[in-house]
Amino acid sequence: MNTTRTHEQWNHQRIYEEYSAHIHRYFRYRVKNVWDVEDLTTTVFVKVYAKLDQYDGRHPFGAWIFRIAHNTLVDYLRKKRECPVDTETFAAMKANDKLPEERLLSRESHDALWKNVRTLSVDQRRVISLRYLADLRMNEIAKILGKSEASVKILHFRGIRKLQQLMAAQG
Repeated sequence: MNTTRTHEQWNHQRIYEEYSAHIHRYFRYRVKNVWDVEDLTTTVFVKVYAKLDQYDGRHPFGAWIFRIAHNTLVDYLRKKRECPVDTETFAAMKANDKLPEERLLSRESHDALWKNVRTLSVDQRRVISLRYLADLRMNEIAKILGKSEASVKILHFRGIRKLQQLMAAQG
């Protein structure tokens, strides 16, 4: 077995190791079917590797990958014609979990929150999404967006404050 890697193989492995968990989380909160999440994540990396020579460096590499992920999600949603059963929810239930009614109320609160996120500015939405859906740290978000960490923290603070106001007003 040949254990030496070409430079290109190492880059592909490094890219996957660095971004796969973030991309997976990005899809996990937007797509109900766990198999579709896996397929979408794989599709993103197939596209990234196929288009790697097209990356021009004008934007941070992470932002480029997330743009591919976003476009992949948009394509998926356009093609999707049915709403699959949320198998992840059923698989995760335990005997001491909340009652179905409580789970529904919790889900409705979650949905209301993300509906309000859509009313934020584009930059605030990006920061909030990358922070809580992709589980990135502020310095990572700053690199992806090509902004200073201080700027990202301000966008985050203002976005959270606005969300709190919107949620309080809705009761």
